[in-house]
Amino acid sequence: MAHITFHAPRVAHIDLGAIVRTKVAEVKEALARRAEYRAVYNQLAAMTDRDLADIGISRGMIEDVAHQAAYKN
Repeated sequence: MAHITFHAPRVAHIDLGAIVRTKVAEVKEALARRAEYRAVYNQLAAMTDRDLADIGISRGMIEDVAHQAAYKN
């Protein structure tokens, strides 16, 4: 009679805690960047067209400037 042995494949150790910590850090970073975007956007949007012109920004550029400030792109 034949004898068959089965060897289960080894599963790599998964550090679930590290995965959760990484994801939490990523979410915190995204929230911080979004808060920075909103702060810059709101500050610029509250300025008059003349004040914006004094710093070299048109009203149509506010979204791009806020995005660059928050996301460094």
